[in-house]
Amino acid sequence: MPEASLGPSAYIVLGILAQCGPLTSYDLKRQVDGSVGYFWSFPRSQLYAEPQRLAALGLLTETQEETGRRRRTYTLNPAGRTALTEWLRRPAGEVELRDPGLLKLFFVSQGPPGTRQALAAEQLALHHARLQIYEHLTTQLKAETAADTRTEPLRMGILYERASLAFWTTVLEDTRKD
Repeated sequence: MPEASLGPSAYIVLGILAQCGPLTSYDLKRQVDGSVGYFWSFPRSQLYAEPQRLAALGLLTETQEETGRRRRTYTLNPAGRTALTEWLRRPAGEVELRDPGLLKLFFVSQGPPGTRQALAAEQLALHHARLQIYEHLTTQLKAETAADTRTEPLRMGILYERASLAFWTTVLEDTRKD
């Protein structure tokens, strides 16, 4: 199978199924929202289309209820496990940072007076709220499980949010000098 046909959303689906076992698309969305969705942004609609595509490629096994809602459940099969393993062995590539706040800051001079200060205040509130979520998740995970590599991205998220708070604080303080 050509590797080019698999993008990040495919590997998210393969990885979540490897960690959690068989899931419906709805269950995949819930798992992503509570884990990688905090640091990898993509349209959640892909979690409904991607499993079907991966099943057609022979990387997932699909079963469908015969009655009721006729939900489809997806299971990682050996070919999918191999694709996931091969992806994990490849270099991660370049860092990708997609921050809407930084994008707006880049163009803030095109807005009316006060735009920069409003943006900084908004970003401070957003990053503070996200930091609280991450700290809460850390407390929950410490109570539930032993150390797990899945908590490492959470630690990075906390560091990122703290750095973002420091950055946007300086932006806000700079706007007050204007």
